[in-house]
Formats: sequence, structure tokens, C-alpha cells
Amino acid sequence: MTPSRHDWLIEWAFRLSLLGKAALGIVQVLGGLFLLVMPGDTIRATADALTRSELAQDPTDRFARAVMQWAATINPAGEHFYIIYLLGHGAIHFIVVTALLMKSRIAYPFSLATLMAFVVYQTWEYLHTFDPALLVLTAIDVFVITIVILEHRLTRRP
Repeated sequence: MTPSRHDWLIEWAFRLSLLGKAALGIVQVLGGLFLLVMPGDTIRATADALTRSELAQDPTDRFARAVMQWAATINPAGEHFYIIYLLGHGAIHFIVVTALLMKSRIAYPFSLATLMAFVVYQTWEYLHTFDPALLVLTAIDVFVITIVILEHRLTRRP
């Protein structure tokens, strides 16, 4: 039986979302490692250096101002949270992506449970911090959950 165009599209979206999750995992691990080795003052100085020229040209640049506000709010407790969160989230992404690519039977429920736990946690954290980055991560996780469910349905077909 040849796969339909719809099935092919789901498979393509599944693989693309896994690639995106792997890339996000790499960025998160690198970000966690960066925070681990860079003190908060260095992060603020780096943010200032990266946004100074943009803010000089356009003092209302929303992205540059958001970066500066984020850098200004970093405290040791928040820094430790981000280190643990980014390293853990990135590592779990690698495990989930690897298991899904291997089409392991347990990979689908494990990845769904893991991603749903992240959605709940990120939503909880967002309600306390109002950090827009958490909304972006949550939206990505919800998208991947949807794709994983569709892919799992395809793999269970006779």
C-alpha cells in the first residue's frame, strides 16, 4: 500500500519537527553551558554590547529592549534556574528525538508524557514570571505533541 499525500505530509512534518527539536536541544544545552561559565555581570555586558548600536539607532526597538530588560533581571537564583532548565530540557530533547527516530514502541508515550510535563511546567512558570520565551517553548512543544500523535497513528496502521 502506497502512502497517501496526507501520510507523507505528516511524516515530513514529524521529521522536520524532530530536526527542530534536536536543534532547539543543542541551543538549550549550549545556552545552559554559556550561563554556567559566564557570570551574570558578563551576560549583562554582552547584552549591552549586542544591543547598544541598535538602541542608538532606534531606542524603541522592542527586541533589543527586551534583551536588555531580561539581562538586567538576571540574579543568581534565576541564573541557576536557567542553567538547570536549559541543560535538562536540552538533554531530554536529545533522548526524545533519538527514541522517536528509532521508532521505539515506548518512544511515543514517553515523548508525549515528557512534552506534556514541559507544557504544564512552562505554563506554570509563565504564570509566575510572564517570560515570553516560555510561551514560545510551550507553543513549540504543543506543535510537536500534535505531530507525534499524528505520526503514532500512522505507525499503528496495518
